[in-house]
Amino acid sequence: MHDGAGGGRGAMTVELPAVAVVTRTKNRPLLFARAAASVRAQSSRDLVWVVVNDGGEAAPVEAIVDTNRAAGITCVVVHHEHSRGMEAASNAGLAAAASRYVVIHDDDDSWAPDFLARTVGFLDDEPRYGGVVTGFRNVAERVRGADVKHITSWDARPVHGALQMADLVRVNPFPPICFLYRRSVLDELGGYREDLPVLGDWEFNLRFLERWDIAALPDLLANYHHRFGTAGPLGNTIHAGIDRHAAYDALLRNEWLRRDLAAGREGLGHLLLAGRQAELLRMQWQRPLRGLRRRALLALDRLAERLGR
Repeated sequence: MHDGAGGGRGAMTVELPAVAVVTRTKNRPLLFARAAASVRAQSSRDLVWVVVNDGGEAAPVEAIVDTNRAAGITCVVVHHEHSRGMEAASNAGLAAAASRYVVIHDDDDSWAPDFLARTVGFLDDEPRYGGVVTGFRNVAERVRGADVKHITSWDARPVHGALQMADLVRVNPFPPICFLYRRSVLDELGGYREDLPVLGDWEFNLRFLERWDIAALPDLLANYHHRFGTAGPLGNTIHAGIDRHAAYDALLRNEWLRRDLAAGREGLGHLLLAGRQAELLRMQWQRPLRGLRRRALLALDRLAERLGR
């Protein structure tokens, strides 16, 4: 695909990179270096890596980005003097480079080496889909000093085929690291909502699925890293900010339902209401298992620390 650069006789064309990979970071060089290595290890190099330093120190970010530049990867860095929040950082990164496809690669996650080759190849061959998600591995880890230690992992594989709205109205079933989609859909939807401190990806995914189908590949091509019990810059927003997630889950469901009521229709708001009821039922019978898994992970973490691993 080509993008016209100028017009009239003698105008040149500029070939767009296949993918803009956007990484948001702030004062997490230990994890950010792993994300850089993940991008650098991709078998497909038809990409531009856009890094948004959202209010953190500039020098460590530039040093890590230079490693990828030296490896031949096209890089763009956007520095925010003050933090603007996750979704504003996403939008800034997405606006900083043109491409045919886009994906958010958070600074604490990672890919299998063929993630981009597989997902880009799929969407090139399947124009009916607006995006594609892959299976991913949940990785529980702990950070001690300059070391990130693996504790355990478990797999999450979507049903092969396509995502259903019924799945998305319960919870957000996939993290950004495993979702590659067309920039044309991003332009159609208008980006991420910057007023949302959390769950901006879920709200975006709901709007996405209202208009476009999302294909699902069960292959484990991404890693979603968790650091249970870790607060501060090295924590996950989904764990360190669990109360905020619960609050904005309710606020978004209420917002969509009010839109339906004001319009006198049964739409996405009613589906979200039904999805919440289904999720409450699921949580009731799974709560003992979820609590047991969390306690087991924390116990493994403590044991690993005592063993000096």
